[in-house]
Amino acid sequence: MILPRLRTNLDFMVSPVADRPGLLIRDCFRYSDAKLIVPPPLIPGLLCFDGLRSDVDLQEELTRSSGSPEFGRTAGYLIEALSQAGFLEDETYAKLKENRLSAFIQSPVREAAHAGSGYPAEIGPLRTVMQHYLQGAVSTQQGVIGIAAPHVSPEGGWQSYHAAYQELTPDLRDRTFVVLGTSHYGPSNKFGLTRKPFETPFGRTRIDAALVDELKTQPAVLMEDYCHAVEHRSNFKSSSCRLFTDQMCASFRSSADHLAEAFSTADFRKTTSM
Repeated sequence: MILPRLRTNLDFMVSPVADRPGLLIRDCFRYSDAKLIVPPPLIPGLLCFDGLRSDVDLQEELTRSSGSPEFGRTAGYLIEALSQAGFLEDETYAKLKENRLSAFIQSPVREAAHAGSGYPAEIGPLRTVMQHYLQGAVSTQQGVIGIAAPHVSPEGGWQSYHAAYQELTPDLRDRTFVVLGTSHYGPSNKFGLTRKPFETPFGRTRIDAALVDELKTQPAVLMEDYCHAVEHRSNFKSSSCRLFTDQMCASFRSSADHLAEAFSTADFRKTTSM
């Protein structure tokens, strides 16, 4: 039996679990929720999943690399584990991907993919964290037409976020915000645009539909890019803007109402988000 290819769009890293050494594999696209830790003796066998070699080749490689026929006999278990996790280019993966893409397209909103991991998912704890980050923020500029915030996790770069978001002032509350976010997973040379409002712990953003309709006609735009289902940068930006306008303007729905959507690999949004 020819082995299917191991997917090339997976995350591979050293296992962080002290008592389970090996190679941790997870799906950064979230087609699959599975995480596998491949023990050190089985790691060389992953090279056999190239679409060319067979299960016999895998068994021989595991026996050779480990020096023990016992490990060679685990070839079947490795194949089954990788397939069931959705990590091989086979029917299991195709179905998982199809289901995820369909769910994203049918969803009425762009979910906060990293709420609860990258930042608190509940409004109370998140407000406390964000107010700490933005404490003492005072605008230093006049006539701001844009701000640049870092491409870094909130906890690691909050001072930079503080410096950027302090320039959002109450007079901007009725403006359309265009949010450009780095796309880790979208296709190159494209702007991933979504018509979906962004769901955040502070509420749901409102779309500038006219701007979306204008932008979607551009050849560089990819509508409803699936990268929105897994990206976090633009979603965090919208949460930041929402809290900041709430804190500074006493009006969450006004200024971040116009916060949310329209471009996106970036992420365009009223916020237009790209």
